Amino acid sequence: MKQLIPFILMLMIPFMAKAQIGIFSMSQDRAIVVDTARYKVTYTLNYSCHPNAYNRFDDVRTLLIGHHSVKDFSDVICHFDSLMTADMRRGADSYRNPNGSPWPYEILLSTKEKSASIKYRLPMGNGVLKYSEDLPKIKWTFSPDTTQNVIGYECQLAECDFGGRHYSAWFTTELPLSYGPYKFGGLPGLILQIQDREGQFIWTATGFERAKTPISVYNYANEKQCTSEEADKTIIRIYKAPHAFLLAAMGGGKGRLMIVGKDGRPHDATEVEDNPIPYKPLELSK
Repeated sequence: MKQLIPFILMLMIPFMAKAQIGIFSMSQDRAIVVDTARYKVTYTLNYSCHPNAYNRFDDVRTLLIGHHSVKDFSDVICHFDSLMTADMRRGADSYRNPNGSPWPYEILLSTKEKSASIKYRLPMGNGVLKYSEDLPKIKWTFSPDTTQNVIGYECQLAECDFGGRHYSAWFTTELPLSYGPYKFGGLPGLILQIQDREGQFIWTATGFERAKTPISVYNYANEKQCTSEEADKTIIRIYKAPHAFLLAAMGGGKGRLMIVGKDGRPHDATEVEDNPIPYKPLELSK
């Protein structure tokens, strides 16, 4: 796998100023089952790195609701991780690169401890940021006379301010589960659609089913324990100077990272001007 990375970086770096930064799959061999899901909700997440960005991305998110745990993760990343794990067990080539630009967050909520354990997959196989924080107490305002149908369920509108953004959420009391994607919850029904006022992040449910699925915590290689503030600073640094971040992660120096320039030819990363990617995090304040 290490021999493939320089070649892959040479191909992907030209598009980094216009697109999401690519990630690699990781092994699921080190797994701990923490709960059993009673319900499974599937969402599409349509998002952008910045509200004014031209490019938008799509991810398929899975929400597993258990007895005392709720897990939100990218179905795309999980699928390619499982393929890679199966390849490794067979002794085959273990390299896998998830399709598209899945959102690299994995969130495990503990309903007992009122806490969130979050993992953020760094680009190009540079590890995983891991941190924990208390669950937010979200204050909702209701619009009881406003209804909308989402995947066959009648939903009501509720709004909130969270993390420096204003959100509108459609929830249904037909499914009396006080959860939703990411850290959203606390309503008298399941959130089936939610988006911020700028439209940078839009979650829409596409399916709901009863389940009996293990909720697992995967211990990935090269996890980096940090605070949420440290994680935010690292992610901002990635977008502000993507070439410099990747070069530093590879040990720095000439000959380690090649960039395809505007002339279409490869150049050493130390000789190419960095191109920041416009970025606005989901949580602007904590």
